[in-house]
Amino acid sequence: MSKLKIGLALGGGGARGAAHIGVLKVLHNNGIIPDVIGGTSAGALIGAMYAATQDPEWVDKRFKEFLSSDAYEEMGIGRLQSDQNPESVIGQVTKFVQDRLVFAMALTRTSIIKKDRLVKAFDYLIPVKTFEELKIPLDVYATDLQSGETICYNSGDLIDAVTKSGSIPGFVEPTKNNDKLIVDAGVSAPLPVRELKEKANFVIGVDISRGAPKQPMKKVNIIEIITRAERITSQYYTDMLAKESDFLIRPDVLGLHWSAFSKCDILVENGIDAAKKKIVELKETIKYRKSLRYRLFHLSSN
Repeated sequence: MSKLKIGLALGGGGARGAAHIGVLKVLHNNGIIPDVIGGTSAGALIGAMYAATQDPEWVDKRFKEFLSSDAYEEMGIGRLQSDQNPESVIGQVTKFVQDRLVFAMALTRTSIIKKDRLVKAFDYLIPVKTFEELKIPLDVYATDLQSGETICYNSGDLIDAVTKSGSIPGFVEPTKNNDKLIVDAGVSAPLPVRELKEKANFVIGVDISRGAPKQPMKKVNIIEIITRAERITSQYYTDMLAKESDFLIRPDVLGLHWSAFSKCDILVENGIDAAKKKIVELKETIKYRKSLRYRLFHLSSN
């Protein structure tokens, strides 16, 4: 049996990605350094920042500096923060269109913001430009909306790959590449455990999904029904992927919407709390997986 190769699967979730920073602090301080990282959307961004520096304190500092920068302001996310009640991306985008855009524009446009704003933001956040400059191998995932295929990027232009992975459908302009229409990997790989298992034999999953809805719908109409159904379907799929990880850490993300960047401080702390509660168990699990006892059992069961 080959040696234990640890993979860290970081799920998507926009602002909830701040919880990844807290988890990384605890793992790093306890000497658990992944051999490979797989990231979706916010997970790809935080994963890239950590893989470039191996310094979660720097990641935390830079991320908070970003929230006060012109690059963040130009993204226009603040427009969404006045009302975070809609349950999903579909709900937010629909409300934005209803309130601010004429219907004809909504039928002809593919997004609310241009992709170059996201490029500028990620260029600010990520200290290197290519995968080859990273200290830890990183797989970044995106989705082709035409085929439904999950695409993996792990060489070349890092900023471009993370931008594709974080292009939230309907909010950020998708990337057209020949016959592909590339968007956020949250569509097909919200928690990239399956993908990362091709590279590692022990995958730690960090799930920052919102969880199942806890409150009844305030209104019962077409938009609310579609929105609630989309969220439930997405959560079922994420939960299924989470169960496939060898070890799962699930920070309390307070059910926050992806645009809730004002809550990043508490999300980082909640990531720390969740990882601290699991760190002893994680160390014991890793120790067992490295042991002769496990290897013999594994061999006898095959």
